[in-house]
Amino acid sequence: MQLSEVLHGMMQENQAATQPTELRIGTVVSVAPLSISINTAMQPLQASVLYLTEGVIEKKIPLLQHKHKIPAGTLEHDHEGAVGKDLKEEYETDKSLLSGGATATQTQDIFCYENGVQLPVQGGFIILNRGLAVGDKVLLLRVQHGEKFIVLSRIF
Repeated sequence: MQLSEVLHGMMQENQAATQPTELRIGTVVSVAPLSISINTAMQPLQASVLYLTEGVIEKKIPLLQHKHKIPAGTLEHDHEGAVGKDLKEEYETDKSLLSGGATATQTQDIFCYENGVQLPVQGGFIILNRGLAVGDKVLLLRVQHGEKFIVLSRIF
């Protein structure tokens, strides 16, 4: 073996020992507290060594509301409990855009999709980006000699 081959081998071993940045795939095993498994032979990574990026945190907005006024004597349909043309004065109503009470000319139902799957509306909010859930596959970037991990995104 030549000296250059020995030095090259030593450099490769040193590089591997420093654990440079690398991509890993993990699975979320718990959310509160967050832990992610990257290898069944080792303990899951805990929240203290995980940095979350924007793509894996929950983002939501409240359901939008609309109001409209129905002039007295013109109501033809059931609308929040009012039926018929017997209204004595103008009737104002609040209606969620997702309630199904709006017509096509007022609005269409609003839904969010992720990877072709409709995300649910929860607790009066439209979920723009859901947070991590147990079983999600995530892309991790290992940094600081393997001591910290950046959770880049969910993967499908």
